Amino acid sequence: MFEHALSFVLRWEGGYSNHPDDPGGATNYGITQATYDAWRKRQGLPTRPVREISMDEVRAIYRTRYWEPIKGDELPPPLALAAFDLAVNSGVGRAREAIKKAWGDWRRLIAWRIEFLTNLPHWPTFGKGWMRRVGALIQECAKYDPTLSAVRRIIVNGGPIARVKKATIVGDKLYVLTKEEEA
Repeated sequence: MFEHALSFVLRWEGGYSNHPDDPGGATNYGITQATYDAWRKRQGLPTRPVREISMDEVRAIYRTRYWEPIKGDELPPPLALAAFDLAVNSGVGRAREAIKKAWGDWRRLIAWRIEFLTNLPHWPTFGKGWMRRVGALIQECAKYDPTLSAVRRIIVNGGPIARVKKATIVGDKLYVLTKEEEA
């Protein structure tokens, strides 16, 4: 499952980026310069620009820093995929918290993630991309969930949903309660 989860993540994290509003700074394949420096030091290697990271290093970092800490091999496939993508995008600690609150249900983890993402200060800048990623994640996780007969795309006014007060799973439906933007 790790290779499949990594492939999904790399579709969203591929390539070098150094967006001025991204608190992670320079990244390549979703790995920040700080993470890369720490990993290379632990390997007894000199640091170098994250732009030069190899795919073998990418795979090793994702496995040891994100997949193993969330115990991805012990989770059901859709939950492993959803938790891994959350760990990469928002940190292992948040992924562990969401796993506990999800009670083994990947859909609950995604509901938690939607609430979390929409309330971040960088939501106005990155929200649309985050929600496209979450939408693709829902479709990917559904492939591993035999209880779902179909997943339908949800488009809200052609853009990302508003900030979320509460997201809840009931049966096979995701209910989202939005809150008004603060002036």
